[in-house]
Amino acid sequence: MHYNLQKTRTRNILEEANNRCKDMPIIFKAINTIQNTEWIINKDVYKLIEVCLKNNYRLGNLPVNPDTLELPPKVGDLKKDKEALKDWKRKANKIYNAQHREKSKFIQVHQSLRIASQMLDKSLFFPHQYDFRWRIYPKPALLNPQGADWSRTLLTFKFGKRLKTNEALMRLQIAGAGLYGETDKEDIDTRLQWVKDNEQRIISTAKNPLDDNWWATADKPFAFFAWCCEYKKLAEEKFSLQFISSLPIQADCSNSGLQHYSAMLRDEVGGKATNLLPDNKPQDVYGMIAERVLSKLQKRKDNLASKWLAWGIDRKICKKSTMCLPYGLTRYSCRQYLEDEVTKQLNEKNKQHPFGDELFQATQYLTPIVWDSIGEVVVGARRVMKYVQTIARLVASENLPVTWITPLNAPVQMLNYKMENKRVKTKMGDSIIKVSIQKETNKICPRATAQSVAPNLIHSIDACLLMKSIVMASEKGVDSFSIIHDSFGVVANDYNIMAKSLRKSFIDLYSEDLLKQWSSYMYDMLSDKNKKKFPELPAKGNLKLDSVLESEFFCI
Repeated sequence: MHYNLQKTRTRNILEEANNRCKDMPIIFKAINTIQNTEWIINKDVYKLIEVCLKNNYRLGNLPVNPDTLELPPKVGDLKKDKEALKDWKRKANKIYNAQHREKSKFIQVHQSLRIASQMLDKSLFFPHQYDFRWRIYPKPALLNPQGADWSRTLLTFKFGKRLKTNEALMRLQIAGAGLYGETDKEDIDTRLQWVKDNEQRIISTAKNPLDDNWWATADKPFAFFAWCCEYKKLAEEKFSLQFISSLPIQADCSNSGLQHYSAMLRDEVGGKATNLLPDNKPQDVYGMIAERVLSKLQKRKDNLASKWLAWGIDRKICKKSTMCLPYGLTRYSCRQYLEDEVTKQLNEKNKQHPFGDELFQATQYLTPIVWDSIGEVVVGARRVMKYVQTIARLVASENLPVTWITPLNAPVQMLNYKMENKRVKTKMGDSIIKVSIQKETNKICPRATAQSVAPNLIHSIDACLLMKSIVMASEKGVDSFSIIHDSFGVVANDYNIMAKSLRKSFIDLYSEDLLKQWSSYMYDMLSDKNKKKFPELPAKGNLKLDSVLESEFFCI
């Protein structure tokens, strides 16, 4: 089957990439290495999901059968009591929305499981494709290594490797603690102790997952269950270093977007907050911001501040907004993320919030406090974002697409056209209706370009980092990769090789002034008039990037 290496509608960029083929060896080596990874179905996870679906057990974030969601009972005479009717409609609407959400998820799980059933004893390979920023995605839409927790843990590497070293054994052990999530902000010894303290329960979970739903409360439930099964096999072999492990040990970077911004400006504050500097414990940037928000609320004496303190300010409240800052966070989206988190906690914990019908007002109140607190912790990120957005507006004002070359010599082009509304008359049955449709113009939208330039720039650099790391690790013998953008999965024996490759690639990448390189591409595109408006590069700090080599929690 033929498909383009890059998924883009921009023909001139495909032609440019084709012309640069000889200068892009790492691009091709990386995607071929990933595509050469051989997968099989994880039968332990497959059996568990199958039983859950047959019995409609809503465990581990599996979607519920939408047909089982019942409308709220009608209390009183709804025809006469308008308030009661209004309340019933509000509750019923929540059920209807839940049915709509769950239906597509429910179908997706069943379709993925059907595919898995057909491939139970077969090898799987996944073709991959680049997007316009050169991020790597698998082509199959359902079962794939980048799917939801239940989807990607249906897969495991076909070929494992012996542990061989105590270091590999330790990496396999602490992986479970990270997947459960209780100790993910603690040091290595604490994580190992957590595994030791819960050893019997881990083994019991692997044997009888439905007798104890403990695994379902993990941050990544099915990934944790898959690890429990691997740990049980390890225990049965008495923790021998000859144990062959084929489970992907996934490691995530500490908010990779903020790491990139901090590296660009050599920002010591942001670098420390995102684990670019070595420490005994991982830094928790979300917790730092939450502490600042809490401190500011405690100084206020108004009613909404008291209600937020009663609800509780923790890292989860600030997490989504902080995570999304590098990717174009606005005050509007910040408020929405706060509301989403409160709603999520209401559903998970089944508790009431103190805001009554004023949740919108409450989140609107908290938004500027969270917004300012984020800016105080990750100073460099805000400065870089403002800088690239200003430049993007200048380029777009000349009706030019923002275009640059990545550190791996791959071209990137942003096309954010203005949209215009058109009214179209059409006939439906016996009726003439008017439909409003949106159509692209041939004019670049400065506002949309400015909003999207920061995340696209970061994604293009992050993609380069991952590709460099994959190629470096593969040259040292790593042959199976589970890749999810800014995280990697390899077998326990290969973990150290991949981790070192990632750190060395990061330092190598930022040995060049990437922000200056990017701005030079923009400067060359502009007219003399706009060149005079070109902003100066933000000042740099004194962060020593070599420290990344010693930072245990840069990526774990």
